[in-house]
Amino acid sequence: MMNIGMTRVQLLILLALAIVMFALAFPPWREYRNVSQADVDVETLAIAIKKYFRHTQQYPENLEQLVTDPGVEGWRGTYLASVPKTPWGGTYVLLPNAYKVGIVKGHPRVPSKYQLGGIAEISRVYHVDARLGEKYWW
Repeated sequence: MMNIGMTRVQLLILLALAIVMFALAFPPWREYRNVSQADVDVETLAIAIKKYFRHTQQYPENLEQLVTDPGVEGWRGTYLASVPKTPWGGTYVLLPNAYKVGIVKGHPRVPSKYQLGGIAEISRVYHVDARLGEKYWW
């Protein structure tokens, strides 16, 4: 009589293969998830900065001014519930001279390619006049 079921050895081999496939797929999936979240965060920050500008006719000096009243005329309450942290645990930075918001350069846990100045930097230009801000995009 023939046994059609799996042996324990076959089951262990199948389980080992599944574990190896998961271990190989997890890091790229996690990086994709982190990059996607950071991209959404900087877009949200840029929109909040534009609203701040429309109300006050000036840009914030730091991201905390989107959450707490800086004493600027025209400020209409919080533009964000809180300033988000990057998915890697760091903070986003505001570059007033370049009209950019992005991931701070030199953060130890963020891959350098996603930091400001990296080849795949995650940032947004927040200048109200998009044509002026375009020159700072690259």
